[in-house]
Amino acid sequence: MECQPKSHQPYTLMGAIYYDRREYSEGDQWFEMAAERGANDMDDEIERIVRMTKDKAKRREVAEYLVKKDSVRYGWASSYLK
Repeated sequence: MECQPKSHQPYTLMGAIYYDRREYSEGDQWFEMAAERGANDMDDEIERIVRMTKDKAKRREVAEYLVKKDSVRYGWASSYLK
């Protein structure tokens, strides 16, 4: 972030790290900062993170968080709750 303060990539990575650590609201803040720096679609990135999560319990947990946060915006996440 120090080397490329205008780049969204380090912020996207931090968001992904926080999601992996199950600190979703903190991850959301990083994704928001990435969007402010030009990241196109953080929802696609979040969906990729969920899809790539191997641990089913962890994947379900993040899906529950997202559906509770905004069931319309993250409607795709409900498929992981079945």
